[in-house]
Amino acid sequence: MAAAIDGWEAPYAHGVGLVPSAAATAAPEHFPLVNTADHRLPGLVIAGVVGHARGTAAYPMTPEDLELAVERLTPAEAFTGGIGHPNLWTWRDVYLRALREDPGARLVAVFLASPDGAADDPAADPADDAVAGAVPAFREALARAAAH
Repeated sequence: MAAAIDGWEAPYAHGVGLVPSAAATAAPEHFPLVNTADHRLPGLVIAGVVGHARGTAAYPMTPEDLELAVERLTPAEAFTGGIGHPNLWTWRDVYLRALREDPGARLVAVFLASPDGAADDPAADPADDAVAGAVPAFREALARAAAH
């Protein structure tokens, strides 16, 4: 799968956030799952859906994008190898349901190239507040997860 993405470089961390319609910008609590060295496959799946290859970036996602990611990741559920699939379960069982209940909610995928690369963060896009605040919010969610 990685070979299908031209120039692919595995990110240091990745995640998908669900920003409720009532929230102006992304916040750390909108990223209940943050992934580093483990759970690389979900990051690769999301990268293929949003067109990410390398670097630190945030991408808006549609519900259809998430449905495609769920479809692509679902076969992995049969192969647990002692690990679960929290990304798949969150996307399918939490996010898709939440999007039906709050159709104005926004999805955002975040990829971090390195643990300390705040200088690598992309410039904020004022056209989309959820995406503009996603990278710093994700960094904070990652720091909180590491502290526990």
